[in-house]
Amino acid sequence: MTKAVKSKSSSEVILKVKDLNMHFPVTAGILFRREVGAVRAVNGVSFKLHKGEVLGLVGESGCGKSTTARAILQLYNPTSGSVKYKHGENWTELAGRSAGGMRPLRKNLQMIFQDPYASLNPRMTVGSIIGEPLKIYNLAEGDALRRRVQDLMNEVGLDPRFIKRYPHEFSGGQRQRIGIARALALDPDVIFCDEPVSALDVSIQAQIINLLTRLRRERQLSYVFIAHDLSVVRHISDRVAVMYLGKIVEIAREKDLYENPRHPYTKALLSAIPVPDPDIEAKRERIILTGDVPSPSVERKGCDFASRCPSVEEQCYSEIPELRRMETAHYAACHLYPDGAIMQV
Repeated sequence: MTKAVKSKSSSEVILKVKDLNMHFPVTAGILFRREVGAVRAVNGVSFKLHKGEVLGLVGESGCGKSTTARAILQLYNPTSGSVKYKHGENWTELAGRSAGGMRPLRKNLQMIFQDPYASLNPRMTVGSIIGEPLKIYNLAEGDALRRRVQDLMNEVGLDPRFIKRYPHEFSGGQRQRIGIARALALDPDVIFCDEPVSALDVSIQAQIINLLTRLRRERQLSYVFIAHDLSVVRHISDRVAVMYLGKIVEIAREKDLYENPRHPYTKALLSAIPVPDPDIEAKRERIILTGDVPSPSVERKGCDFASRCPSVEEQCYSEIPELRRMETAHYAACHLYPDGAIMQV
């Protein structure tokens, strides 16, 4: 997989997420259920996405990456926080007032799901799956709908003659192309890619990444690209945000983050990436984190990473670190860097 030729992103902010929280209640009792706590899956996530930009979202499994995407798209009802598309209303308030009020906005933000085997209805043909969004929004019908579906199939590298086939007749890579075509049907501005290549063979992963790169360039799309494979994220992203236990702990331009990570957790993640040169690999310092990931249902006074951090200080157990600027567009939430300006969204 060659290095992607990245499009230039605009200065226009197309999506603004501020202090987003998604807490799932924990209940107890058999006859009378009562809430006894909450799992803080997403805990104060904030970021901006620019037009034409790819923001990579990385972290360990269970850190809240996918939940963040679903909360932004209102597939989950966020506990609190704001999500604004361009300069419009706060989505979280709009969804609370009326489910129908979200419908005109949903076409602008779409999602590609992780598992191409589970995200497609096995009882629908490819033509019906890709054409369903167009029918829901009354954008095409009859022959016009068929032509539009075939154009979308062509665009993602599928043979339009297969329009009447069912998902089980396609390979995993082809099924993911069907999912991409469905996401493109409404001409969205932003697509959330929820680990779109993790279920695919390595050779197919490269094809899908190259397809997403081409579509981004041709359509001026913005992506939030969720993955735990740091090499894939580096290949496609302009900026990268690192999540740990429901929070963004570092966010920076791709080159800055990979060449000069600041947060101890980011350093540990990057040290785990294998290097193909055996001489370099033998000399590299590996950072091995000890201990288990803390429970997201327990609220802590200080830094969530303190119990596993090799650079922990006393302050880390009593104060929650803010995302502070290290240098231009590089922010880290760590008490090792107390002097930078707090990130504003």
